[in-house]
Amino acid sequence: MKLLRMFKNLITKIPGSETKEMRSMVIMQRKAHRLSKEELQAAGERGWGKRFDGEEDPMYFVSADHPALTVVKAGRHTVRVTCVPTRYAEDDEYALSQLPQPEQKKAWNDHHACAFLDFFNDLSGESRIPDAEAYASLAKLALELGDPNCSAIFVPIKNMMFPNDGTAEQGLRLLIKKELPLKR
Repeated sequence: MKLLRMFKNLITKIPGSETKEMRSMVIMQRKAHRLSKEELQAAGERGWGKRFDGEEDPMYFVSADHPALTVVKAGRHTVRVTCVPTRYAEDDEYALSQLPQPEQKKAWNDHHACAFLDFFNDLSGESRIPDAEAYASLAKLALELGDPNCSAIFVPIKNMMFPNDGTAEQGLRLLIKKELPLKR
């Protein structure tokens, strides 16, 4: 019995994911823009260097048949993409009080819509993919979707905000390389 308890304690201390919440990234948009299937396919192809038509490799595709459920399947990772024509949150006073840098405050004020990239694997019963791997996948897609309409990239449960002034690209590349610490 003591051996079983020691084994359980060991398993719970194995590093991996620090949270059980759904991992996500938010592309904060200056103007509302619903990402099309073609835009998502092109972003996936640039990010992973593979065709995202489901034919070359059935594990790489975009499904956008229903506005409420658009997914990008990239190997064993699935990302749900949801675009909303509203701000991330309406409480500007609180949000701005949480952002230490002037560039972050400006990016917050400039956004009026969002594209959510949710790591959909988190809703499955499969074993949890480590944070570094999950965020690398989200970052790969976010990097390829970035454009001048993006005011910032926000990582909610890690409370990280990267303004689109060069900081976002740099932060996303560090996440892709798994070089950015993900501690809260």
